[in-house]
Amino acid sequence: MLAGCQGPRYHYKQGIKFAEARVLKQAITEFKYSVDRRPKNGKYLSAMSNYGTALLEELYTNYRFADGNDSLSVYRFIDANKWTDYLKSYISVSRYEGFYTQDFESQKRRYMAKVYERCHDLIRHEHYDQANKRLKELSQLDKNYKDVQALLRFSEVEPIYTKALHEFELGQHRKSYYTLEPMSKKYPEQNELKLLMEEALERGKYRIGIVSDPVISGKELSISSAVQSRLIGEIYDLKDPFIELVDRTNFDLLQQEQEAIVQGGTADGALTQEILTANAYLKVIINIADEIEGELRSQTKKGYERFYVQTKNKEGETVKTAKYRKVYYREFHRENSVHYIAELTLTDRATSQIISVKTLEYNDQDQVHYLEYRNNQLFPGYWKYQNKTHNSDRVEVSEFKRRQLDKLRRASRSLKKPSTMRRGAIDNFAKNGALHIKSLDLIP
Repeated sequence: MLAGCQGPRYHYKQGIKFAEARVLKQAITEFKYSVDRRPKNGKYLSAMSNYGTALLEELYTNYRFADGNDSLSVYRFIDANKWTDYLKSYISVSRYEGFYTQDFESQKRRYMAKVYERCHDLIRHEHYDQANKRLKELSQLDKNYKDVQALLRFSEVEPIYTKALHEFELGQHRKSYYTLEPMSKKYPEQNELKLLMEEALERGKYRIGIVSDPVISGKELSISSAVQSRLIGEIYDLKDPFIELVDRTNFDLLQQEQEAIVQGGTADGALTQEILTANAYLKVIINIADEIEGELRSQTKKGYERFYVQTKNKEGETVKTAKYRKVYYREFHRENSVHYIAELTLTDRATSQIISVKTLEYNDQDQVHYLEYRNNQLFPGYWKYQNKTHNSDRVEVSEFKRRQLDKLRRASRSLKKPSTMRRGAIDNFAKNGALHIKSLDLIP
């Protein structure tokens, strides 16, 4: 950005400084700025030609002196060739193009063969990280060299696959699945990754049935059912492949099996069905559902209304004078509130052992407070008799107090109903319930 703000002369002078210090690459970069901005300037073109040629001579000389060291030769030639391509738009580079190509190709073949053999040795000894690094080097030199791409993929996949397989054998199916997932997305054609992921998923999947409690009824039952339905959606939204919800058509069967197990029944038919159903069932119960819709309370209050009268002052000018009349106004209050407590119980289907109990609580309230009056000139105060004065009469002549009353006069009359708050509770219980189930890391 700084270079773009300077003129061509500045860059030319900078280039000369770098050239005199024999920092030719930086010098060429500076001359390029000058030539690009003044492409017909002879001085700039001459500097680019002289020092560009000097740079290429230096680079190709360094390449020739590296003869016998294939690794050094390869990368010195690549560097020289890069600067040749960089300069060909500004100077003649024909004397360098193709002149050393045959030697370079021979050196590169020898060097790549050594690296390739080294990679095989590293892979045999399971040094996958080192092998991967050298294979990436070969891929950059020639991406189509022998089976480098296959070996590169193998050096990435094999250590991940080995780690995941070890986790799988230890029964850590969820961990094994997520170890494989990134590599499977990168190399979807690797079938062994896919097969191991599928097996880990099948063995680690935990099946849950969501059931209701036949004891509860009324409002608690309807809210419990709503939470159950919403909870199913929330669990699906978690996109956890290891949690599977049993089809709701089997929920009655789950309850029958549970009762049979509690009573000691082990019918063959029941056992057969158990295999097809859930590992556990989740019961959602609303223990408390308090919904209070408050009554509208009103109060008649005393105040003063300001009004103006016109009078003549000593100079005969018409002026407005504030007066205050005693008035009544009505103030209203109303409050709605809800309080719910839900209990989520996860029970093992086969043993009736309780796996987890989670209690969730939800509170909400809304209220309105407003007054009714015909205009915004209302002031607070006290008076004893509306039609005659008394020594206890007082008016609070304060604009701040007037604005407070006017704010109440314009306040909203709408109030959130308990049924609306109930929806908030259902969403809250469902979301927190789903997160709780996920946090358990259930293992079948």
